[in-house]
Amino acid sequence: MENQTDDLPSWTLWLLSPTRRLFNFLATHRNVQIGPWSWWFLAVNTAFLLFLSPRLRTADFWYGPVVLIWLVPYSRIFEIGYAFYNDSIDHLKVKPMRSGLRRHERLKLLGRSYIEVAICFASLYVVLPWNTFNHQNLNPFEALYFSWITITTTGLGDIFPVSTAAKCLCMVEIGIGIMLLVLAVGTYFSYEEPDVAA
Repeated sequence: MENQTDDLPSWTLWLLSPTRRLFNFLATHRNVQIGPWSWWFLAVNTAFLLFLSPRLRTADFWYGPVVLIWLVPYSRIFEIGYAFYNDSIDHLKVKPMRSGLRRHERLKLLGRSYIEVAICFASLYVVLPWNTFNHQNLNPFEALYFSWITITTTGLGDIFPVSTAAKCLCMVEIGIGIMLLVLAVGTYFSYEEPDVAA
């Protein structure tokens, strides 16, 4: 959401979210806006889920697949969660808004980001080893279905994690999903939007 992040050291952001650091750089030097940035990554992560993540499971787990997972879905999950958390806290503290987005623009971005987080987690579920879920191999559609029922906390039980790694990912996804819905949406509706001078 916000253009600059100053509450974490640079090395931490490079480790947790290289896409966040890239956005900070591009927003400062190239005037990149958050709207097109989020649309572009929604498309990239959808393509990653459908075409690349099934192939990564069958590849030898060398540094290439690990780097791709870190650069695409993992990085965006952290970027989205961190940005909306900071933006919501800023609103609760009645700080000036860093992003300059109006309420309806924030809600549109939040909806798009919520979908992207579900897609990113689906990519991570597809890449996990074959014995991670009660269904031996999740295809991209099943992974997206499972991700969607997890982030919305529906939990139908037809697909469920059996490995510790998958259970940990599910807990993180549920936490981010609740934070996006409860904290961000609640905060955005609770503050008074300033009048825009005509």
